[in-house]
Amino acid sequence: MRLAVVMVMVMAAQARAERHTVERGETLEHVAQVYGCSTAAILRANHVDTTLVRAGTVVVIPSCHRATTSGATTSGATTSGARTPSATTQAAAPTTADDRARLALAVIDGATVVDPTPEADGRDAPDAVEPDGLPGAERLPAGDGYQVRRPQRAFGEPHVVAHLQGAIAAVRALYPDVHTLAIGDLSAREGGKLAHHLSHQTGLDVDVGFYFHALPAGYPAVFVEANADLDLPATWALVTAFARTSHLPTGVEVMFLDRAVQKRLYDWARARGTPDDQLAEILQYPRPRSDLSALVHHWPNHTDHLHVRFRAAPATPAR
Repeated sequence: MRLAVVMVMVMAAQARAERHTVERGETLEHVAQVYGCSTAAILRANHVDTTLVRAGTVVVIPSCHRATTSGATTSGATTSGARTPSATTQAAAPTTADDRARLALAVIDGATVVDPTPEADGRDAPDAVEPDGLPGAERLPAGDGYQVRRPQRAFGEPHVVAHLQGAIAAVRALYPDVHTLAIGDLSAREGGKLAHHLSHQTGLDVDVGFYFHALPAGYPAVFVEANADLDLPATWALVTAFARTSHLPTGVEVMFLDRAVQKRLYDWARARGTPDDQLAEILQYPRPRSDLSALVHHWPNHTDHLHVRFRAAPATPAR
């Protein structure tokens, strides 16, 4: 009887547990950081001994994030409020949808949530890389119409480089007078972890700035938020140029852009006659953030650039 009661309690706890679907380039270490858990707790909850799991795997998130107050006894804390080293690595659990989105952003792009250390002299911090991670990658070369901000982080799969150059060329064909476009990080030469990112590991991601009517100060050496001078026609042309590759095996898989910027593009394009079905295919706005049917999804902190992720090239059949 006692065993049956224990089994029921375990099953109930599992039913209440949160679940997370692992995305491409994400490890269980990243998942642990997002949910405020230790990596060991995530591994134990899922009965695995490696942080590397396939994209699409659904993992159980244990109830390991607890607030610690002085005098309280919690996991990793003493009655005097002192923490053990393992507890100091655990973040507070996200309490709202926006908090969760902000933390999950670290898995997609821009790890200021996870690694807030600034680059004091403007140079890159040393990259943690995995040897031979991107054997077929190539560096995005210098070219007309764009500036690569950090060439040492501009390595992508060949089809990513080709699609990126093609999209920029398409915009310049429509709007020959547009200024130079800022291109942010792709991946390191060897792939793997890139300082201040938790994505950009596989040569399939690229950060792209916006077009403006008046060139902002510092741009394109730095990204600039979508201000009143945002060039809506040219920026919309850039988004749609990427979107036109989505039917290809190596085309765009998803793009990330702040909802407020999406609204401005939506309003501009709709006022100029873009069909509603085309807008719905490309932009998540005005639908809720939970609707993931469009190519462009909302992510916070993407008010100054567009994150574009391409599909991996299909494997070549062995002969």
